[in-house]
Amino acid sequence: MEARTIGTNAMTEVNDDERTNSLGLFNSAEAWRLSAMALQVQRAQSGHADQPVRFLYCHAVELYLKALLRQKYGVKKLLDIGHKMKRLVKEAQAMGLTITDDDAAVFSLIGDTDVLIEFRYIRTGAKTLPSLEALNLACNSVRDGVGKLLRNNNVPVRL
Repeated sequence: MEARTIGTNAMTEVNDDERTNSLGLFNSAEAWRLSAMALQVQRAQSGHADQPVRFLYCHAVELYLKALLRQKYGVKKLLDIGHKMKRLVKEAQAMGLTITDDDAAVFSLIGDTDVLIEFRYIRTGAKTLPSLEALNLACNSVRDGVGKLLRNNNVPVRL
């Protein structure tokens, strides 16, 4: 099997701040959101079938928020913030993102736990989770708001 490097020039060293930009983060978030929507339509009827969909939506929201924050911060700072949804939302609001009351309710259910890890691995016990429909709406709301702010900053995102 032949290994290939795609989209880079071997003669040029590219650092993480150059490689990870707002447009790339936004487009990655789009892929996660669209995958969540497709999987949600399939509606598997077993055990914890909604968990992968929740994971996809939450990761999409995280990447949309980081796409906006990347306008202000370098990659190292975004790594330091990690998966802390409350902090991501607060920082994005400070940059002009409007969060609706419904979105805020979803984010409060997600909280600052490592929700992405919790959705990937089974953690038993009672918990209150946002519905898939609420996650979808919040994800689309964040997408639209971040997209508009990025376009205002001349980042050519498609909405």
